[in-house]
Amino acid sequence: MQVALQYQLQNLGWAFATVIFIIVGSLAVAYVAKTVARWRGSTPATQRRAFWGFLFASPWIIGFVIFVLGPSLTSLYYSFTNYKLGSAIEWNGIDNYRQFILGEGAYGRRFKQAMFNSFYYAVVGVPLQIIAALGMAILLNQKIRGIRIFRLIFYTPVILAGGPAILLAWRYMLNANGGFINTAMQSLAQKFFLFDWLYRGFIFGMEAFNGLYAGLSRGDPIGPFKYAIPSLLAVLALATLAGSDWTPGKRERAIRIVEILAVTIGLILFANGIVAEPVDPLWIVAGGLLTGGMALAYTLRGRAKAARNVAIGGIVLAGVVLAGVLLHPSTEEASFDVTPYLLALAAAAAPLALSLFLPLQRRWVLAVGLGLLVVILAVAIVPQQFGGTRWQLPLRYLTLQTALEQPDSTDYLTAVYPVETPSAFWFYGALAAVLVGAMWLGTRHERARRWLVNGALVIFGLLLIGSTLDGIRYFNAFDQIAAATGSPNYHFSLFRSAISTIPDNTRVPLWLTSELWSKPALILITMWSSGASMLIFLAALKGVPQSLYEAAEVDGANRLQKFFKITLPMISPAMFYNIVIGLIAALQTFETVYILQTPNTVDSVRSAAFFLYERTFREQAIGQGASLSWILAVIIVVLTVMQFRYSRWVHYEV
Repeated sequence: MQVALQYQLQNLGWAFATVIFIIVGSLAVAYVAKTVARWRGSTPATQRRAFWGFLFASPWIIGFVIFVLGPSLTSLYYSFTNYKLGSAIEWNGIDNYRQFILGEGAYGRRFKQAMFNSFYYAVVGVPLQIIAALGMAILLNQKIRGIRIFRLIFYTPVILAGGPAILLAWRYMLNANGGFINTAMQSLAQKFFLFDWLYRGFIFGMEAFNGLYAGLSRGDPIGPFKYAIPSLLAVLALATLAGSDWTPGKRERAIRIVEILAVTIGLILFANGIVAEPVDPLWIVAGGLLTGGMALAYTLRGRAKAARNVAIGGIVLAGVVLAGVLLHPSTEEASFDVTPYLLALAAAAAPLALSLFLPLQRRWVLAVGLGLLVVILAVAIVPQQFGGTRWQLPLRYLTLQTALEQPDSTDYLTAVYPVETPSAFWFYGALAAVLVGAMWLGTRHERARRWLVNGALVIFGLLLIGSTLDGIRYFNAFDQIAAATGSPNYHFSLFRSAISTIPDNTRVPLWLTSELWSKPALILITMWSSGASMLIFLAALKGVPQSLYEAAEVDGANRLQKFFKITLPMISPAMFYNIVIGLIAALQTFETVYILQTPNTVDSVRSAAFFLYERTFREQAIGQGASLSWILAVIIVVLTVMQFRYSRWVHYEV
């Protein structure tokens, strides 16, 4: 009894000390704010408002500093160490980031696969969740008797979905043998022949797609298909820009595509370049010139604020690189020369700093900067990328020939071909160059622009056909090698097994025991619990004026036209909100992974957030866990910023 009383007194003492600390801290912050206001020459009334305002806001400010800002800065410090619980903290620079970004070692490969899984949840799961939520909202927007009861029923999964008991119930429902989901689908397939074919087609398509994605997440080489992807993107982009008229919409579309390509390629090159060992100083100069070109382009378009933000961002990145160079362990060795890096940083950051004070309005400056960038790339990259016979690869694909030198060797297909062929980034860069040229020509040189766009469309179309045909030869080569040697073929083995035969009517989805079905199981649960997004859509649908539908009916519009021309534009703010929140939630998927994982599917369902939990709390690698959290935070911030940047399709009420 005395021990319990002692603990109670200790708790009361700590509570009293906390209250005193908050009061004293709030008074200190308030007096500092009042002093700063007096130094700025404010009136006594303004000083009093500053004092009382910060006095009442200080409890939150102090809590933010102690519980948010302080742990964040501590986590940032830990991310540059190899700190583990029970061991001393040792500084290791950017080794944690290098391991995860480059996918080196066992943990790097696990993180890479976890990011592939999170990307799957975002790209596949979020659209399906949006469609399910919008469909339910449209159904619940009908004026029928008892609609409130149906709204309650549809929203109930939001309250229950996060509970472990409900997730365990889903484990029973998704059981391959006797589970409710499979039993219901098999019963319908046996009674209706049309549903039977749909059911079997669903299994075939799902297993084929997930088998292909599993091979990509494992790092199986795709060979010539790495050129088919950018070629397909180029064909789709140029097809929307082809034609005689160069409208403002086409110009804006071209600008968006170029910006997305520049940001994506730039971030990938920066992430890989900053963790390289050692970093080529020419990449630093090229990055500075590219950033300066973007800032100048915004200036020429009259967007001074965007230009200033780009310049500031480039300077901050230069500072990060400078800190990495100075804090690099190799700086203590006599063989490491810091001078080239300092000169490269000065050459990259100086123009950006000057642009903040001396805004440039001349187009020839942009041309000179891009010319220097092209020269640097030509000197540093072109000999490595197109030396020997590598320059012949695009010509071979243009003439529908093969670029495979030794298709009968597994080592050549898996190790030599990816290294001895040019990077696929050149195809993305060529698309960006064509779009920049089309924007430059614009309406001043109509004929030259049409020739450029249409000619590039034909060239990329031939590259798409040639690389696709060679990709098919590449995949068939593994089958031929396996048949000749009598050994199994492990290249995209799940995909090959899935497409080998059409499943019979006794085949069932193995939701919880196969990596082909584990991620769809998690997405199915997410769709079931999309009532929160449904509620937001329902509120947006209630706000659409009925007069718009009545006017459309007078003009003879059908339901489909009213949906795409009125409903979707009017609820676009709700759509945008659900997409942003859904993408962030998909990248932070944790609870369903934690409950539904099995030893057979833990690798296929492991998300980035779950891998962060494993490294930090299960394996107690605090340093690597901190670096993982910052990598994930940067990815979420970048994707969110890009969504806001390209949200012009959202129509807000004026």
